[in-house]
Amino acid sequence: MAGLWILFAAALDSSAQQTLHHELEVEILHDAKTLRGTDTIRLPKGASRLRVAFRPGVRILGVGGAAYTQKEGVLDLNLETAHPSSNTVVLRYEGVFDDSFEAEPFSMDNPGQGVLGTITQDAAFFLAGSGWYPMIVEDIPETFRVSVTAPRGVYAVMEGRLETHADDPDRSLSIWSVARPSGPLAMFAGRYVVNERMHDKVRIATYFFPANAGLSTRYLDAVQRHIVRYEALHGPYPFAKFAVVENFFPTGYGFPSYTLLGSRVLRLPFIPDTSLRHEVAHCWWGNGVLVDATGGNWSEGLTTYVADYLSEEEHSFEQARAYRLRTLEKYALLAAGAQDFPLSTFRSRYNPASQAVGYGKAMFVFHMMRLRIGDTAFWAALRDIYAERLYKKTSWVHFMDAFAEHGGLGRDEVRFFYKQWITRPGALQLAIDSTRVVSAAGRPQVEGLLIQKSPRFNVRVPVEVVGGTISRRESVALDDAKATFSIRMEEAPRTVAADPDFDVFRLLYPEEIPATVDAVKGSNTLAAVLAEDSPEPWAEIFRGLLMGLNQGGTPVWSESRFAAEDSAGKDVLFFGMPKREKGRNLLSELGDAAELSAGAFRVGEDISSRNADTLFAVFKRNQRLVAVFLPVAGTEVETVVRTARKITHYGRYGRLSFKNGVNTGKGVGEASGSPLVVDLGDNS
Repeated sequence: MAGLWILFAAALDSSAQQTLHHELEVEILHDAKTLRGTDTIRLPKGASRLRVAFRPGVRILGVGGAAYTQKEGVLDLNLETAHPSSNTVVLRYEGVFDDSFEAEPFSMDNPGQGVLGTITQDAAFFLAGSGWYPMIVEDIPETFRVSVTAPRGVYAVMEGRLETHADDPDRSLSIWSVARPSGPLAMFAGRYVVNERMHDKVRIATYFFPANAGLSTRYLDAVQRHIVRYEALHGPYPFAKFAVVENFFPTGYGFPSYTLLGSRVLRLPFIPDTSLRHEVAHCWWGNGVLVDATGGNWSEGLTTYVADYLSEEEHSFEQARAYRLRTLEKYALLAAGAQDFPLSTFRSRYNPASQAVGYGKAMFVFHMMRLRIGDTAFWAALRDIYAERLYKKTSWVHFMDAFAEHGGLGRDEVRFFYKQWITRPGALQLAIDSTRVVSAAGRPQVEGLLIQKSPRFNVRVPVEVVGGTISRRESVALDDAKATFSIRMEEAPRTVAADPDFDVFRLLYPEEIPATVDAVKGSNTLAAVLAEDSPEPWAEIFRGLLMGLNQGGTPVWSESRFAAEDSAGKDVLFFGMPKREKGRNLLSELGDAAELSAGAFRVGEDISSRNADTLFAVFKRNQRLVAVFLPVAGTEVETVVRTARKITHYGRYGRLSFKNGVNTGKGVGEASGSPLVVDLGDNS
């Protein structure tokens, strides 16, 4: 990449006929929450007209080198009329950026809270599309040299190659060159402590606020480790740098060559090996190989597969299996049914359902293809796509073609795979029936039927028979409503199971899903009940908790309303210990699973008020949910708020305890079983 940048600089004039270049100078005026800019635009040779868009509210201070007309924030520039021999126009502008944000939001379902641009006393946040620089309306290749002036010690970060961070007595200067932007540019600034190292020709850097500067080495080590891993898996790292940048409110963004993580996220001990790995992987998929979103955004699913999922697989088979199960749980709880949609229409996540499909289902598509064509062909196909499609817009179809070529799949087979998993919503609904044990050639043989409901899928379903000391597994082709299977054993079989390790994207049965926070998020029948005589602030805190649980539209009921309403068939969430008989009776029916009172609680052996002040627990009763958020009597309001904000982040768990807002215990209740597992004891 270093050589590529040198070649670009040398060839800039020769490529000018194809490229528009920005010399962009901006100044961040923190006290006024204002950005002031001058964009000197050099047009391709022969071009004389240009259309440029500004965000609403931005003031245009001057236009040099072109005659222009203006309508609804768009300038129509005519260089030929003003200066026939010039191909340069200068635009001066300024705008106020003051989008509101929450430092500790209840919900992270909308990444970045919808903030586009905002300036604080010591930092600034400008997403692509925020209008911090003039946007060219035409589809013309662009290059940039961006100079950002700010108060001393405030440095700007963006994609591209760093030319300098410099300070004089009063202000700082950051200069970045962008030779190959992947799209509109984002830019962020803050009073950062900068640490860096070189990995071959790649600059690895951290931009952390002073309070988190001590975390730098951990993050530099992790970035270097992830780059080495993905270079071996996919090919050379495609950018000049990778930077981990701290943000002043919660975000988890990935951009070409850097990531933007909120301060609280950075401090979580598992982030360097989880979320950070995901963002580094995006440099290959989504920011390196670009997304042609007209057919659906594949990059989140693939990045999830090679980062989040693969890290679990590298630990153990059991952890990978558990990850697949959790992915299916999220789909069943949050997306299946009315909120489902085809992957071909996914662009980005905006709520739990969109994440369950665009990340989870897409991840499963890659997993099923890997199982179909084998590891060697799968990873070779990804390497070829990376080598051939780097910096190019790429669609699901390109992946299907590569998998077909490397995996020896026929055109019709890969076309059908694409059609059923990418262009249709839904998941396989699988059943097992008519199982029996017969004798064949003196050995026991297990026979049965696999059945699927509509919509039908053409899939290969693993079926496993387990005996006392051995097991045998076969892949059964299910391309119609039913398929038979027959598996011969060398000893008496005990059980037979369809898809025992959750390798097929299918709709789980309720019995396969434990009671979790995600189950509350996915409830369509939730009754939210505020305990009688609760402290005054609790009603507002409860509404925030519901928002974090994807239940922002659910009304809060008083206990008197709950007592009067017919709540049969409803899931119930109590905030505080209920005082009236109906609520107390419902909790008492949980039996020994929980001991709950206004002053103490115990759930199982590990969740107890002995080392905690607040409980969140979810239970199943006749396949309905009973959940409770229970601060023990006397818990301070600030602690209740702090804890309520955190519940949404523990979606996979059903039993949680906290002390002063810090998690002290977590666990998951057992699922009751699976209709896809059949006990053969009576037949063997």
